[in-house]
Amino acid sequence: MTPAVPIAACASVATWREGLRKHWGGDPLAEEPERLEALADFCAFVGEGPDSIVERCFRVRKADGARVLSAKGRAHYAEKIQAFRALDPARGARRAAAVLSFLIHNGVFIQA
Repeated sequence: MTPAVPIAACASVATWREGLRKHWGGDPLAEEPERLEALADFCAFVGEGPDSIVERCFRVRKADGARVLSAKGRAHYAEKIQAFRALDPARGARRAAAVLSFLIHNGVFIQA
């Protein structure tokens, strides 16, 4: 899958970058480009762009129309992250941590 826009230009990646900047200072995605590379590889692995991944982790509650986390979406990506991690035994944990960081900074809490 080739995203229509560069991964770094996606809104969810900007949210991640800003969250990291507030937490660590500087520009962690520029200072550690392997984080962004891991996310790009994960997106290719699941065949979706970063904004789509975040969006699929939420649903609209029928009762009141509120946007809430989706247990089904979170479970789906928890499984995908585990499979992604297993692809690279040497670096898998660090690469999976980058994907989890991306999700956390976008309001999606997953334990994978």
